[in-house]
Amino acid sequence: MRVLFGEYKGRVLKTPRKAAIRPTTGRMRDWLCNILRDRLPGARVLDLYAGCGTLGIHALSMGAATCTFVDSSPQALRLIRLNLELLGAGDRGTIRRSTVERFLKQCAGQLKYDLLFVDPPYESTDYQNLMAMLGDAELSAERGLVAVEHPGGAPVACPGAELWRRKEFGRSVISIFRHESCQQHRS
Repeated sequence: MRVLFGEYKGRVLKTPRKAAIRPTTGRMRDWLCNILRDRLPGARVLDLYAGCGTLGIHALSMGAATCTFVDSSPQALRLIRLNLELLGAGDRGTIRRSTVERFLKQCAGQLKYDLLFVDPPYESTDYQNLMAMLGDAELSAERGLVAVEHPGGAPVACPGAELWRRKEFGRSVISIFRHESCQQHRS
């Protein structure tokens, strides 16, 4: 898998040998990068269910200041660390071994990100609960974006945010939500 845009364009990333980690497809990454291009320079990015780190690494390649990668899989964390080292981007990436649920509870209200990538395992995710937990954690900065990859049949809403963009890719969908204020859902 290659980096499609930015500083690391054309560089090859290490990917998993087993199907347990499902990287975002090239078409999806291409669409996301084009939509988010102007918002990435200087951004603070959070990559939840990071897998091999493809989305966060693309954000770094396109000028994001930092990216926090969260995953509970030791294999995924090794791949992220290796990919950051291969690109010389280790100083801009923070790797957190945690379930997303635990991370959201621990960091609630403490950190603010300009862009959140959310790409959970399709089969075992209760999207309504996940999005409610994400809203309660208040991790999105004012005017922050939340990009969620999900199956087409799963209704997804983001508390305190409006749907900004949505694109179908076969059975998968990327929905991008825009926060006007990270406090709106508390009113």
